[in-house]
Amino acid sequence: MLKRVEILVEDSLLQQVIGKYHLADAREAVFLALKALLDETDQPEHEPKDDEYDEFSDLSAWRLQPHHDTG
Repeated sequence: MLKRVEILVEDSLLQQVIGKYHLADAREAVFLALKALLDETDQPEHEPKDDEYDEFSDLSAWRLQPHHDTG
């Protein structure tokens, strides 16, 4: 269902969004923004403990470890 509303929007931001996402008009830009907000809130909060271990982001993995010669 569509509902007609009158809103004031910063034109430069609107034009940037329309250009960046190849939208037809302001209506599509507002729809995209509202949809993105809803999608963002539907997802549970990101918990780092659920991430896979990424050795490239773990700076301690790059530290040289002392070499112990047991021989």
